[in-house]
Amino acid sequence: MTSPSLVRLSQLARFWELHPRTIRAWVQQGRLVAIRSPGNHFRLRVSDVRAFCEREGMAVPPFVAARTKRAVIAASDPVARSVGRALKGDVALETFPDPYAAVVAAATRPADVLALGAAFPRFDAAAATRALRRDPATAAIAIVAFDVTSRAQVAALEAAGVSRTLARASEEDLPRALRQMLGLEAE
Repeated sequence: MTSPSLVRLSQLARFWELHPRTIRAWVQQGRLVAIRSPGNHFRLRVSDVRAFCEREGMAVPPFVAARTKRAVIAASDPVARSVGRALKGDVALETFPDPYAAVVAAATRPADVLALGAAFPRFDAAAATRALRRDPATAAIAIVAFDVTSRAQVAALEAAGVSRTLARASEEDLPRALRQMLGLEAE
């Protein structure tokens, strides 16, 4: 669920269990930045509410909390570095040189996207995908398999439930696919 861009005073008052007049007083005192709606009502930007909460030590309401997207990638250091540079901090990225560690990390704290290198020796990306798809907690993870070498491997991965396959992990293709799967870039 995406957070709204503007918040009503009553929403904050309800969450913080305060009277709406208290929130209005904070706005009038300048402690909390607000704008006026076309109907002349106070509205608060989500970013201003977050800044206020941080400054004042108030609990951040879940309807304004920023949810960081999370990606887990199993790749060699050069590939992981290029993906990290391409994502530029837009995503909480965890990289693992061991594909089994990446699968465990994605299963322990479900990620939005899991990128698995299909060319790792003694690693069956299709079997790992099937295992993740069986568990309801991890079934929704978007999985991209890269460095796929044959049509037979593509067919096996797609049958297992991989969301996307890439022939190689180029400096442009893999980061672009991850950004698209995370909804950060149009397809």
